[in-house]
Amino acid sequence: MLGLAADTYRWIAFPWMRADRQAFRATSHYAPHILSVTPPESGADIPAWLLDRVVNHGLAALSMDLGLLGSRPRASDFGARSADAGVRLLGSVSVDLVAGPDRWEDAASDDAVARFDPKAAGVLQSGWVGDSEASIAATAVRLAAAADVSVLSLVHGQPDRANRYSPESTLVHQLQRIEANVRTLLPLAADAGVTLALEPHMDYRCAELVSVVEAIGSPHLRLVLDVASPLAVTEDPLAAARLAAPYLVATHLRDMRVQALTEIATGALFHTPIGEGHVPVKEILGVITERAANPGEVIHCLKIATRPEHDVEAWLAASLEAVRSYARQQPSCGLAR
Repeated sequence: MLGLAADTYRWIAFPWMRADRQAFRATSHYAPHILSVTPPESGADIPAWLLDRVVNHGLAALSMDLGLLGSRPRASDFGARSADAGVRLLGSVSVDLVAGPDRWEDAASDDAVARFDPKAAGVLQSGWVGDSEASIAATAVRLAAAADVSVLSLVHGQPDRANRYSPESTLVHQLQRIEANVRTLLPLAADAGVTLALEPHMDYRCAELVSVVEAIGSPHLRLVLDVASPLAVTEDPLAAARLAAPYLVATHLRDMRVQALTEIATGALFHTPIGEGHVPVKEILGVITERAANPGEVIHCLKIATRPEHDVEAWLAASLEAVRSYARQQPSCGLAR
């Protein structure tokens, strides 16, 4: 199944990131030169706008941060609208999986207070606020259940959070904290009929989070693989896919170009349309077809990240054509739509 990740339209749809904001003029970015899609009007229903883009491109899934749905009644309504449109929803939530006990209280408590605040969101801030990290995760699980979302991705990666290179605690200790915290969420998720998924997000290697999934050994804990993220933690994307494939429920498909050495003697990564970078997307799809437990059930969502000055619709169209050409060459990968 082929779908779309909401972050594809970050620069024109998310109110806190739109390139036509007054605050954008103070950044180092350039405004878009060309936009071949009309951005949502101010105050528009962003999930509804995203759903229209999915349908317009003939796709069958939408992956998005469930905070955009706001409340359980809105989540229930949007879930029904998506089902009527033949679009399956995948959810995500930004949560600090390495948080200590002081920020990870009882996840199942109905007294947990958390919400998504668009005014607190930014280019580097998730917008989720709550009395604990567990309460944020628990709120997202309940939103997922209300919207009939069966998979909720737990996204740790954020600039102000620990990562595998952080000196404050060892990698072993970080992985132990992730395992302990995720275990507390599983009973709530199981009761809600929601499968949790760890998503390596330029923070940990796929091999490291696979070890957490295997240690917990629960059918309610799987993986979402962003095929380009391994590059940021010096992990080969194809090797990562081989390790992740048996546990995959979804992917984010994107591409990046690796400039191993620049004029200032450091390497750099650059976003590109799929097929124009160094991520072996076609080969990764082949590995998933061969090694996933149920390859036809893995949902592949295009997450086409551009710099704001580029026309996202042009990049998305080029990426869709590339992925659909791979599907024609590998009919068994399940990407007909």
